[in-house]
Amino acid sequence: MTKNSKNAAEKPAAKKTAAVKAPKAAAKKAETSAPAKETKTVAKKVAKPAKAAAPKKVAVEFVADCPLATTVSVAGSFNDWAIDKNMLKKNKKTGLWAAKISLVPGDYEYKFVCDGKNWDEGENKIKHV
Repeated sequence: MTKNSKNAAEKPAAKKTAAVKAPKAAAKKAETSAPAKETKTVAKKVAKPAKAAAPKKVAVEFVADCPLATTVSVAGSFNDWAIDKNMLKKNKKTGLWAAKISLVPGDYEYKFVCDGKNWDEGENKIKHV
């Protein structure tokens, strides 16, 4: 055999091998790509859960008449009865102490604290928002 005859015999064999590999590769590609497409369509169909709207806060004014105090705060169920979280400011014209606090609608118990230690006497006051 000459070089040309070997080449002629090899070329058809190479084509047969390629023809055999092509269907196998296509079958593997089809197997792996099919589940991926299904996953994508499933993911598109799943809806996100609706977010619950948080209740809107309302500005509530607290006013105290403590003419001799140097500091006044309001402590209540809305701030875990902390005496230093919500400080009131004194109005120089009226002499009253006031603060606006944003609260979610509801009922809150509270007391004013003068000079960090003197709490209102008596029952807790109730603020309905």
